[in-house]
Amino acid sequence: MTYSQPITLFGGTFNPPHWGHVKPLKQAMQALDITKVGLMPCNIPPHKQRLKISNQHRLAMLQIICELESSLYIEGIELESDEVSFTFNTLQKLKKNNQQSLCFVMGADSFQSFETWHRWQEILQLCNIIVLNRDNQPLKRLKEVTQYISCGPHDAVSLADKQVLSTSNGIVVSCHFPNVAVSSTLIRDKLEQKDYPYLETGEVLPLEVLKYIKQHQLYERKIP
Repeated sequence: MTYSQPITLFGGTFNPPHWGHVKPLKQAMQALDITKVGLMPCNIPPHKQRLKISNQHRLAMLQIICELESSLYIEGIELESDEVSFTFNTLQKLKKNNQQSLCFVMGADSFQSFETWHRWQEILQLCNIIVLNRDNQPLKRLKEVTQYISCGPHDAVSLADKQVLSTSNGIVVSCHFPNVAVSSTLIRDKLEQKDYPYLETGEVLPLEVLKYIKQHQLYERKIP
């Protein structure tokens, strides 16, 4: 049995991108034998306030990540539109231009609120979902999901299950690996406070990204 690679996309604001995005993703890629993932920054997030940082800066930081991790690339389709970045609309556009199966990566918190997403049932008809379940949360059981698969340090994924990801839709894969205790919100707070020692360890985000942030004075508190 051969394994055909699905087109795999990781959507998010990446504001800023950090190791908490990359390390669990790389572990999931290894477990599922996925060799390439597109980092897909949204333009206007439907569940968050409009971003204060420019798309240009987010793209530049993602480019640094991709230069460090050759298995990652930037998928900029959502930045090409001035509309709210609804995942359904994006996947529908991609599906029209590609015959390959689609996998969409999200965090566990996003999946737990998945039923609030625009046309979420139809998203499951367009793709499979890979959940980066860093805290190994019990995921909601949705009747629209055709199959749940688990993978982690002690959960191997069979070749048959990998093959299913390339031929079917509506599957949810819960990938639980050691937690990376970092978030974009925490990083922004540290940058606003100029708490650089926490960030300069290189364990939170790549030092090259931190250098870019400092160079362009991103996330600094503006003094009136």
